[in-house]
Amino acid sequence: MDGNLWPAYILHSRPYQEDKLFLQLLLPEQGRLTAVIRRRSGKQHRALQPFQLFSVALVGRSNLQTVRQLEEQAPAYVFNGKVLFSGIYINELICRLWPADLASEWLFTHYQAALTALAQAQQQPELLEPCLRQFEFALLAELGVLPDWQYDAMQQPIQPEYYYHYLPEQGFIAATADLSLSKPCTKLAGDCWQGQLLLAIAAADWQQQGVLLAAKQLSRQLLTPLLGEKPLASRALFSQLVKVKPSSASSS
Repeated sequence: MDGNLWPAYILHSRPYQEDKLFLQLLLPEQGRLTAVIRRRSGKQHRALQPFQLFSVALVGRSNLQTVRQLEEQAPAYVFNGKVLFSGIYINELICRLWPADLASEWLFTHYQAALTALAQAQQQPELLEPCLRQFEFALLAELGVLPDWQYDAMQQPIQPEYYYHYLPEQGFIAATADLSLSKPCTKLAGDCWQGQLLLAIAAADWQQQGVLLAAKQLSRQLLTPLLGEKPLASRALFSQLVKVKPSSASSS
């Protein structure tokens, strides 16, 4: 890169050699980048916290950049409990799903909005699941795999009273109780969702009954083939939290 200062968030860090760290960084135009930074000790020690805005100068032309300068731009968000694990989950999703060095116009903005929403959810827990669903769908949209919430695969408007299946790479298909029938079914259970719920998700109307559950089911169905068989570490953290506090349900 050119060595200019860019705003950046640290998504993940891990040791590299004896005196260095690998960083996964999120930048506003460049997307997710891998960089290496030299550790500092004593008075020069710096905390490389997640959920904190930095300004960073990077040099190098390969897929592994070197951090030449790193400065704090704002205090870190302080999360705990489910909100902390949700932030880790969002970071992990980006690291797992967003290709390195793929530019993005909006991913950085979506991430900042998610951090703001997580901070609000720290005080208002009911806001946590809407925050996660909105970020998941925003990420899927940036990846180009989010289905059209307004029209089905036949380019017909989603009907509130009908039920729909989701087919990968096609979109929503109106369900029928009998495949010989052409009229979509208005009562069906299983992996089908009523049109009114899909339209509510499109409008981010999380207050309507059943919308959050439908959104979670759909996000899982959309994310699973992208994530592959390797489990998410953040979901394991959620599971541990549930074991400690059985009344606390997983949000991711």
